Amino acid sequence: MAARPGVSTASKRSPSPIFSPSGASTDLGVETSSDSSVDIPEAEKGSKTSDEECASMTKPSKLSAAENATTLASEDRRDVAALEARLREAEARLRDSNAKLRMALEIGKLGSFEWNVLTDEIVMAAPTREALGLPTGEPLFCPRFQLLFHPADRERIEQAMGYALKTKTDFNTESRIIRPDGRTGRIILRGSVVSEGDKPVQVNAIIQDITEQERARREGSVAQRRQAFLLNLNDRLRDLEDPNTIMEATAESLGQFLEVDFAGYGEVDEELGVNIIAREWSRWVVSTEGRQFRLNDFLPDMMAQLKEGRIIAVDDVETDPRVSTPAMQAIYKTINARTALAVPLLKNQHLVALLYLNAARPRRWSTDDLALAQDVAERTWTAVQKARAEISLREIEARFRIIAESLPALVWIVTPELELTFTNDRWVRYSGFPKDRALGHSWMTTIYPPDMERMREELVPVRQNESPYETEARYRAANGEYRWHLIRAAPLHNVGGEFLGWCGTSVDIHDLKQTSTALRESEERLSLAQKAVGIGVFDWDVTSGKVTWTPEQERLFAFEPNTFTQDFAGWELRVLPPDLAPTKKAIQAAMERRDPEITFSHRIVLPDGSLRYIEVNAKFFYDADGKPLRMVGVNIDVTRYKQAEQRQHLLIRELHHRVKNTLATVQAIVGSTARSTSSIDEFYQSFVGRIVSLSRTHNLLTEDYWQKAALEDLIRTELGPYDDEAQRRVFVSGPPVELPSEAAVPVGMAIHELTTNAAKHGALSNFGGKVEVRWSVEERDGGPRLNFSWIEQDGPPVATPSRQGFGSRLLQRVLTTQLNADVNVDFREDGLRFTMIMPIPRNPPLLTTEP
Repeated sequence: MAARPGVSTASKRSPSPIFSPSGASTDLGVETSSDSSVDIPEAEKGSKTSDEECASMTKPSKLSAAENATTLASEDRRDVAALEARLREAEARLRDSNAKLRMALEIGKLGSFEWNVLTDEIVMAAPTREALGLPTGEPLFCPRFQLLFHPADRERIEQAMGYALKTKTDFNTESRIIRPDGRTGRIILRGSVVSEGDKPVQVNAIIQDITEQERARREGSVAQRRQAFLLNLNDRLRDLEDPNTIMEATAESLGQFLEVDFAGYGEVDEELGVNIIAREWSRWVVSTEGRQFRLNDFLPDMMAQLKEGRIIAVDDVETDPRVSTPAMQAIYKTINARTALAVPLLKNQHLVALLYLNAARPRRWSTDDLALAQDVAERTWTAVQKARAEISLREIEARFRIIAESLPALVWIVTPELELTFTNDRWVRYSGFPKDRALGHSWMTTIYPPDMERMREELVPVRQNESPYETEARYRAANGEYRWHLIRAAPLHNVGGEFLGWCGTSVDIHDLKQTSTALRESEERLSLAQKAVGIGVFDWDVTSGKVTWTPEQERLFAFEPNTFTQDFAGWELRVLPPDLAPTKKAIQAAMERRDPEITFSHRIVLPDGSLRYIEVNAKFFYDADGKPLRMVGVNIDVTRYKQAEQRQHLLIRELHHRVKNTLATVQAIVGSTARSTSSIDEFYQSFVGRIVSLSRTHNLLTEDYWQKAALEDLIRTELGPYDDEAQRRVFVSGPPVELPSEAAVPVGMAIHELTTNAAKHGALSNFGGKVEVRWSVEERDGGPRLNFSWIEQDGPPVATPSRQGFGSRLLQRVLTTQLNADVNVDFREDGLRFTMIMPIPRNPPLLTTEP
């Protein structure tokens, strides 16, 4: 482009290259010459100086012309060989130098060009042109080259070049470039001016591409700025406790840093698909804080994308095809947004919040912008949730303190080692401990020692299993009094599940315990009294139908404890069917009449089939409209009274019957005795004895209300006076037999006749005689039968009587007729023998089931 010194500037010859001839290039395409020839100065072409030539010319020649020619040729060849050797050495050094230069240029991202100041032409290798985006194969002049420089940098480049040309000094400047295809970059331009005389003719320059270094520097600077921003944001949020203030501070800081017009934080309602603006920072006065926006109004599937965790960025609302519909354009205009960014916050797979940024001018959102916004959103969420958790914790602690102080109990927390770490003021007042001594293990010294020993044993498995605990113990109050407390403790864990100890209460139950003891004793006395007189208590909730019975009521109705079904049907189960309908009718009629009280009786059937008479005394409760609500009353077992009443009626009837029978018996005794005696004295003695025997039998019957008499009592009553002190004359043996009244009277009189006959004529009439009475009971198909025998021994000889007296007729006729007995009287010489086999009449029912 510019001629070297000594070369005509008008010459069209290209300037000599300054790089290696290998043709290698750097990223900017540094070109080297392929011509390996080296110009040899004219002064070096000869091997001798002019003086030497002159000397040789004047010196007389001693050699022939041929010899001289040969000598000169030989010298020339030596000179040429030397020059060639020097040339090869120079070329080798040049190649090495070019290789090093090429390597240096490649490492330094260097290229070069030569500007001919006179012709304005720029010579630049093809690789360099390609790197700068310039066409190859056509001349390049300075105006075209200047178009590469950024318009804002051109004036500065022209000033630097102009100053270098004017002062013939080197230049070094930096500039942005815009390639023809629009790609941008940054270069350093270094060069020097070549002059001929005082006139600059050429500029040799080197271009260094620093685009990547500048990008790295810029990115490093941006990263540093953003790191500083995040640190400042953390410092700002650290002391904030209110969630709304945190959101405001975050929105303001991020909005100002990214130079947008609106920045806000909203909470998302997934079900409705709306974003509720919680806090917003605005560069202007207008704000959308507190408003709600349907997310899909801004983008058709915005809600779905956000729920997938995608960040949504719109660089330019007017050119983005996703929001090109008139409705979407209108919604963006309402918030004055040409660009928008939305960052979702997902927690537990749910969209919970949204960080958004808007601006009134288009903006190209970089990946760094998206990353920063997402980072800030996460930090904000964490800070907001932490602040909310701390507020909630403070509120919980405050509520806990209020509850702990308001509860009528000792409230406390102990560690796994049973060290008291928290208590309410009630404990301080109760124990009398100073506050500095109220915590720790001092509480154990206030427990009644025997109770504390028991608790230590109980707490061993509780501490091992970290389980709940409940007990009762006595605490010593400040005045020295021990009072009973109900202690309840629940395990305490942190959010990570770590066991922290127990939280519990100790409720003063001393008065309640004393009252409970007195009540229990009273209830025991009442239950005993109810049981003694057969009283049960019931409570019928008419509305719900629930019937509540006391334990004595269940026993009264022959239910096992806690087996009553607690309803009306359970009561109906026991009522005697003929009594059920009248009883229910009486109750219903009383409620319809709004009677305050009712008294009635009915019978119940027990599981064994027996009957029980119940008397009911109850009271009704009604609401304001007269609707019956409850029926409360008592059931009294009056079976004994009913039995007594019926027995009284029976005895009266029996008395009439017995009087008639007794008079008839007496009349028969009088007639029979009169016919069997020969004198008044004999009549008297026989009559009195028989009347006394009848009286004894009646006495035995009246002891059991004329129901029955024991056979053994009848026998011993008659024979007892005739036994000796050693009880060797009368032998009585047999199982217990109860004879009904209709059998006891004739059997008793028969035993009297046998005894009287033995005393007058038989074994009891002398000193050594004996009477043996035996009986047994045999079950037959018709019922039990009595086998009775009377045997006399060692008395006077016995003869069959010549005539039949009262006793004989009684034994043979009355027993046979009245009792269906088989009677046999054997007057054996060695003693009378009497045997009887009779059915034992069944006991007549005292009470019938008829109403």
